[in-house]
Formats: sequence, structure tokens, C-alpha cells
Amino acid sequence: MKLALISDIHGNLFAFDAVLEDIRRRKVEHILCLGDVVTSGPQPREALARLREIGCPTVMGNTDAWVIKPRLREYPDLYGQNLQEVEYWSSQQLTDQDKAFLSTFQPTIEWRLNEETTLLAYHGSPRSFLERIYPTTQTEQLDEYFANHTTAQILVGGHTHQQLFLRYRDKLVLNPGSVGQPLDRIRVRVEMGARNPPWGEYAILNIDENQFSVELLRVPFDIEGFLALLSQRGMPHTEWLVNSWSKD
Repeated sequence: MKLALISDIHGNLFAFDAVLEDIRRRKVEHILCLGDVVTSGPQPREALARLREIGCPTVMGNTDAWVIKPRLREYPDLYGQNLQEVEYWSSQQLTDQDKAFLSTFQPTIEWRLNEETTLLAYHGSPRSFLERIYPTTQTEQLDEYFANHTTAQILVGGHTHQQLFLRYRDKLVLNPGSVGQPLDRIRVRVEMGARNPPWGEYAILNIDENQFSVELLRVPFDIEGFLALLSQRGMPHTEWLVNSWSKD
């Protein structure tokens, strides 16, 4: 069996369709989505409609929950305020039917991979979609995150927009990265500001009775078309958003 893990689409149908085409090309039978589907990109409704078309189980992300019922607040920094205004724009593009579909997303999902292996899916952690798991997260902190979920052997989440393969006690912790808004933290430090590279990220789990393997994948998409649409949709802070992307 092949299972594709996708996460953090963030209103980017250009990247989402490129990833889905790669999934089809590799003949993957199943897809599991780890949340954050609509905000920050120029195609919130289109991305959500495509997700509905493929009909895969989906975990509730923090921005999914927020756009269903936005709660505006004052931020002490310009980044937080700008991001909230962009996310509010995304929420206003959605219909009541769109929000009803978002409300069907689940806090966590368990998936039986074979007789011996169970997968647990969440967005940030099983405890909260706002918590983050990094390669440097201490074992004691992971113990707290997974305290009520001890039977799963494969633990998969998103939220950080960075791919991750981590051994944790007798388990594996995986993050497929972000389909629609990947973060290149190394390039941020080196080039000062080139934050989002022009590819979509996802993962494939290959499972049979005797073997298990993981592929962390990157798929290029039409960055020029995406940025052109981003400039045309009337989103707040368009120049700021465009400048957050690298073209190479």
C-alpha cells in the first residue's frame, strides 16, 4: 500500500495540483491531509474544492478552525497583524457551505497501516494544532505531546512547513512539509528574505507486510503563474506576500 501525506496547502492550487499529479504518476492509492487548506494563498475556495474532489480524510489545522469563525485581535508586531489581515481575507472568500465542509475536519485521525502498525495523524501535535515539533524538540516534550496516544507507531503532523523524519523512542515522527507554502530556513539565513521556495512538498509511505519506507518529496510548480494570480486577487499586503517567495 502507498499512502501520500499532504499538509499546509494554504490556498495554493498551483502547487496542490502539481503535487496531486505527482501522486497520480506514482500510483499512490490513498491520501491523508494534515490540515491548513485555505489561508494565505490566492485560491482558498479552489484549493478547498479540489480537496473535496479527492475525498481524503483531513485533520483540522489551526487556520482551518480560525477561518470558520474568525476572531480578530491586536498584534504587537507588523508580521502578525499583516498575516491576520491576509487570513481574514481568505475567510471572507468562503461560503457557508465551504465552512461547513471545513467543520468536518477531525482533530486527529488513526489509520491502520497493517496488522502491526498504526498511524496517528494530527496538525501540530495530538494535544493542540498550535504546538510545533522540530528536529530539536526534546524527548521529554514529545512525551507530553503523545502521552495519551501510546499505541501508534507512526506519528505524522504538519504546521511547521518543514519536512521531518525523526526517531522518537520506538516510534517515527514524520512531517511531509507544506504543499503550498514551504519554508526554506537555511535560505532565509543566507539570502535574507527568500522564504518560500517554488516547490510543493509531500511524503509517501510505502507499506507491506515485511517492509516500511518513507519518501520525502519536492515537486516544482508554476511559480510565475502563482505570483501573477497573487498580484491580481485583491489580497491585502500583496507586495509583502509576493516578496516572500523565491523564484529559484
